[in-house]
Amino acid sequence: MMMATRAFLTRDLRVAWSYRLSFFFTNASLFFSVLSLKFVSDLLGQSQPTSLAQYGGDYFSFVLVGVAITLLAYPVTKSFAGGVRANQVTGTFEAMLTTRTSGVSVVMNSAVYPIIMASVQLILMLSIGGILLGASFSFGHILLVLVVVAMTMAVLVGIGLLSAAFAIAFKQNEPLTSAFLAASLLVSGIMYPTSVLPGWLGRVAPLLPLTHSAELSRMLMLHGATLGQLGMHFAALGAFCLLLPVGLFALNYSINWARRTGSLSQY
Repeated sequence: MMMATRAFLTRDLRVAWSYRLSFFFTNASLFFSVLSLKFVSDLLGQSQPTSLAQYGGDYFSFVLVGVAITLLAYPVTKSFAGGVRANQVTGTFEAMLTTRTSGVSVVMNSAVYPIIMASVQLILMLSIGGILLGASFSFGHILLVLVVVAMTMAVLVGIGLLSAAFAIAFKQNEPLTSAFLAASLLVSGIMYPTSVLPGWLGRVAPLLPLTHSAELSRMLMLHGATLGQLGMHFAALGAFCLLLPVGLFALNYSINWARRTGSLSQY
């Protein structure tokens, strides 16, 4: 397993590094993205909305945490199916599944590099905001923050595996992942608190996992919430983590189904 992971990671890193200019500007653009968020916060000035009070009252710190979460969400949910479709179109997917590496391992390893890069960019974004631009973060609950990140990753990987299973079975990308990301950006409190949403839309927010990830991260990093305040969101996020075993089952089932029907070579 580790040898396969290292092989996939080495391959993808070499491909990315072969486009050095794109590799550099993709990461360098993070600074300008964070800077633009800082300018928006400065525009608000002293008139910070009262809805931000429970998050420390600083919009820049608030929005930086939310955007950092979405920085993980897109590559983690999209890379599994993206890797499958790329291998299907180039005709290498069936060949890869004839090796000693299991089909599930092939699909999961295809997303290792994008996930690692997204994690590095998340750390880089928070570092730029905190060290260079004055965002205020508390690291008194850093272990709990890491738990939240791990749980969020489990949920997103589960969604990504379900997407990959769909791609294997139907030879096309499914639309639900994009809808999930768009809905999360709208109602999960990424750019603004969920308290500003209309009542009917606010009731949708708890049904999305990123709502709980954002709330937990902000409670832990921005104003030091008590464990009692965190319990509900931890329980909800834990329930969403069941998507991981569901995704693994769906992926394994789709691979075995494609083998039985002889459709692995189709795209």
